[in-house]
Amino acid sequence: MNYSTVLHAIGWLILMLAVACILPWATALLLGEQASLIAFSFALLLYAFFGGALVMAFRDIKKRSSKLELLVLVASSWLSVSLLAAVPIYGAGALGSFIDAYFESLSGFTTTGASVIPSLDATEKAVLIWRASLQWMGGLATIVMGAAVLAPLGVGGMELRVSPLTRADRTRALDRFRGTAEAILGIYASLTGAFFLVLLVSGLPAFDAFCLSLSTISTGGFTTTDAGLSGYDAPFAMWVLFFAMILGGTSFATHRSALRTGGAEYRDDPEVTYLLMVVLVGGLFLSIAALQGTGSLRYAIASGFFTAASLATSTGYVPPVTTGFSSLSTIFVIGLVLIGGATLSTAGGLKLMRLALLLKQGGRELKRLSHPHGIIPTRFGGRSVGIQLMKSIWVFFVLFLTSYGCITILLTATGLTFEGALVAAAASIGNAGPAYDIVRLGEPDIGSAYADMGMMTKVVLMVAMIVGRLELLALLALFGREQWRS
Repeated sequence: MNYSTVLHAIGWLILMLAVACILPWATALLLGEQASLIAFSFALLLYAFFGGALVMAFRDIKKRSSKLELLVLVASSWLSVSLLAAVPIYGAGALGSFIDAYFESLSGFTTTGASVIPSLDATEKAVLIWRASLQWMGGLATIVMGAAVLAPLGVGGMELRVSPLTRADRTRALDRFRGTAEAILGIYASLTGAFFLVLLVSGLPAFDAFCLSLSTISTGGFTTTDAGLSGYDAPFAMWVLFFAMILGGTSFATHRSALRTGGAEYRDDPEVTYLLMVVLVGGLFLSIAALQGTGSLRYAIASGFFTAASLATSTGYVPPVTTGFSSLSTIFVIGLVLIGGATLSTAGGLKLMRLALLLKQGGRELKRLSHPHGIIPTRFGGRSVGIQLMKSIWVFFVLFLTSYGCITILLTATGLTFEGALVAAAASIGNAGPAYDIVRLGEPDIGSAYADMGMMTKVVLMVAMIVGRLELLALLALFGREQWRS
């Protein structure tokens, strides 16, 4: 294996981290936040030096990237970028230990949204905007890495969504990433800017509107105050966030195609239909649950559909109105989180495409019981799905559930209750961290808040975040002996 390719690409990622660091550094300078100013000044120099050194040292790499190198690059990117991003969080004094700072940055970059900061109101603005920026970059990285690496390699059936984002004809890994990023960055940034302006007009403070726009399009879930969304008296803004979560949970391949077809692609993409159906059914169920506590149909509907979109897209925002969530079904919340959003979106979970194909294949096998010699194709979006692709999806499904079970067992071993472990494991592997907080609203006895969890519990959750963001077949391939021998 040639590590030069991996190190060269990581160097560019670190330089991008340096560019992103300018925003919180400027925020600390303007607001006079001395601790953050020192921390982000040091981080900016560290990123520029370290990233520049890797880029310059391996700039002449011309070799075509192997499958193993691409997989190692994807895995090491999540770990290394999150590790370096933790430096200013720890240096600014937002958290007392580096492990906690690493948890916070990893949760941000994987768009999980679980936070261990004791008080957001007491945290400097520069750190808050850094957390939101990490989620925005993590959402972009999720789509780019999925389209540039995992889809062309056929990981978990993702080859069905290989175009139009993928630039698989590029020779070098860096060129492939650059081409894919160029295809998506304009759409991603434009949606973020549009939502920021609408949130600003709807009555949110400029700082909060900016951070929420970054965290929502990436389906991350970080907020800027201890009160969360309930601290704003802006009902229209909540519906803006609802719409933003839906767009973030939709495939960006569909967004790009829709720009060319005038929106027809949204109608033709099955995952868009599935996502809306999940939000509709989940919203009705949650509205009924909320109605029992609020007694107001208007608040119950708003809270129910907002929560359904938040969970289905793995954003995890706690709704502004939480009365009535004592009757919320834990299993229902876990189900919504594990299903996830669309393929090549910023959402986590199993993904709607895989679940739909598993159901279609199950129906096909039932038909074969009465017509054993019949030719019964399985189709998705007008395309016939072969048996090899279905095997890949089935293996992914089994691995996902097995990993979920193992993480649950490990969390119970660290001291969490069984129900708390079930929810926390789903929230972490589904990259929907605040879903755990939503369940705790009605059942506080299931476990302590993230900030009060033990160190080993946090480590297990960090591993689960990585497992959830990396496609499991890709992670399994890294430990394959044949890959390293070749």
